[in-house]
Amino acid sequence: MFTLHVNLNMVELDNLDVKILTHMQENSRKSLQEIAKNCLTSVPTVKTRVDRLVELGIIRKFTIDIDNTKLGISEAILLVNAKPSAVSRIADELMGLEEVKELYVTPDSDAAIVSRVAGDMQRILAIQDRINLTDVNNIRVISVKSASRKDTTIPLSSSSITISCAYCDKKVTGDAVRKKFDEKNYFFCCSTCQGEFEKKYTKLLAKV
Repeated sequence: MFTLHVNLNMVELDNLDVKILTHMQENSRKSLQEIAKNCLTSVPTVKTRVDRLVELGIIRKFTIDIDNTKLGISEAILLVNAKPSAVSRIADELMGLEEVKELYVTPDSDAAIVSRVAGDMQRILAIQDRINLTDVNNIRVISVKSASRKDTTIPLSSSSITISCAYCDKKVTGDAVRKKFDEKNYFFCCSTCQGEFEKKYTKLLAKV
């Protein structure tokens, strides 16, 4: 498993990047050979793309997904209801505890902070003794009997990531045509647009 961070204002992704990330999110144990085969490209190409995604900070780290139940580790949901002015402080305190694995701040006044916690149950129950409870209305620890995680990945194929043709500015719906000019990658909806762009680019260079 890997942590994904995408800043669409700074990073350009083409279809192959998205395909590689999708396969890695599904199972980061997949070899480069498997990913290359599924993406219909070469192993060196996949390695180059992965190295670039790491360098750009899109892939922040590689890690593993452990089944805590098989190790006898308890899991629970921690619900904290607090005054709005205290939510940020309490969230920061909780994030400093090793038992807290995920934390969400909600707009719901009934549960201002929702956390997934894991570890020794006695330490989990004692979390309320390890944080400042000022302005906390209520705190509950709900033991998790069994955990069924369907998926923790982000749907990269969603419309939040789009590629526009560098020549006609239309949204690319299929595989993008990629071409590098002066060490910068450009993406096109078809080879015709790529050819027209190249002609225009060459003329501009000639004038300079």
